[in-house]
Amino acid sequence: MEPNKKQIRFVISVALQDAGEATRSLEIARGLRENTPAGYELEIIFLSHGSKFESKVIENGFSVYKVQPELEGKGPHSDLKIGKNNFIGDPELAFQLLKGEYEALNELQPDFIMHGFWPFASIARRMLKKNVYGICFLPIPMEKGMYVSFLMKDVPDFIKPLTYLPRSVRTFIFRAIPAAIKLKAPILKQTNILNAAKRFGWEGKPLNNLFDILQADFTIVNDMERFYLNTPIPENYEVVGPLYSPGDADSEVEPEILRLLKNEKKKLKIFCTLGSSGTKDVLIEAIKAIAAEGDRWNAVVLAPPSVCPLDEAVSYIKGLNNIYVTDKFVPAPLISKMADVVISHGGQGTVQTAIAGGTPIVGMAMQPEQQINLDNVVFAGGAIRIPKHRWNSKVINKAVKKIAQDDSFRRRMSELKRDMDGVNGKKGSALALWRFINKTTNNLV
Repeated sequence: MEPNKKQIRFVISVALQDAGEATRSLEIARGLRENTPAGYELEIIFLSHGSKFESKVIENGFSVYKVQPELEGKGPHSDLKIGKNNFIGDPELAFQLLKGEYEALNELQPDFIMHGFWPFASIARRMLKKNVYGICFLPIPMEKGMYVSFLMKDVPDFIKPLTYLPRSVRTFIFRAIPAAIKLKAPILKQTNILNAAKRFGWEGKPLNNLFDILQADFTIVNDMERFYLNTPIPENYEVVGPLYSPGDADSEVEPEILRLLKNEKKKLKIFCTLGSSGTKDVLIEAIKAIAAEGDRWNAVVLAPPSVCPLDEAVSYIKGLNNIYVTDKFVPAPLISKMADVVISHGGQGTVQTAIAGGTPIVGMAMQPEQQINLDNVVFAGGAIRIPKHRWNSKVINKAVKKIAQDDSFRRRMSELKRDMDGVNGKKGSALALWRFINKTTNNLV
């Protein structure tokens, strides 16, 4: 490190098994490095329990610190044993993850730690003897007041009976539900993580829910500003613009994908990408919905190995040569732009790449954050969200046809695309973080 410069050790701790968390955190890290002001020397270290994305981190010039317990790195469902209402389905695993996080931070002694939807970093940071500044990056402003008053626009999927009502009725009912009841949503409790903190010796302010365990000194929100117009944002939050791994215009696209999506003009073109947080059953229903059209639609379907074995996914296309199922990496921004409809799980990266391509979405959320992502686009007129328990091939097929037959969905997505064009979420994130770093280290950026 160069002398006479302010030395900053910046640790990034995310669920590196998750594609969205991994790619967004890497983009932020690159932005921080590219925008490092004079007078600073920045060291960035990624924590990892094992992930296929470690090589990407290293290729980009950052270091990886191995944290216990070591996991297989296949994906969030396999590694974290995700339960119905718990991000970590095994109480013992939750404890070991917190213990490993604390030991890693205690060893590294960072100046700042940044995390996404990874509560162990937030909890462990606050248990350290040294004061370490905490930064969180989120797809939405997960703050309690905003959640109950603004973020959730529609009935959560777990209130199953209400999801059968028309959307206008659902939203009216949900607005009338008292905040205290909204906060009782099982997914917000995260019992296994709360118990792990108690067992590990947490002595700070009581932890009661997801909002408490994600607490940070400063939170950046990687979303479109238009979704928060006339909405008060907490002072330690900042909306900094969309962030996803950009598709290089020169990226190599498989010939089979080009055959189906780029050159075919007559058939409806589908891009199905349910991410690493999707499940096999969810993916299979989407494949069935596409295959039900025979050779009338062309489609590219992603089948991540952590979600569904490729041969099993392929078995549902019944030999049709107009549907291509792959478990390989694809440049999603480029492919979304080629498609007429994107079938998505509502992950921020997939939603934002669809917007960047001006392509309408049929989606189903696996968790509240994904429902909020999708509903932002639904209320803007560019998507159809299907409640989780109604996600089946017939309903998916019907939703895709509705979008194909109604030009308003594409027009609305084109409006969102215009808003997104020209916004540099990577730079916006970096500049906001450097302002925070400057403020807390008494140096000028």
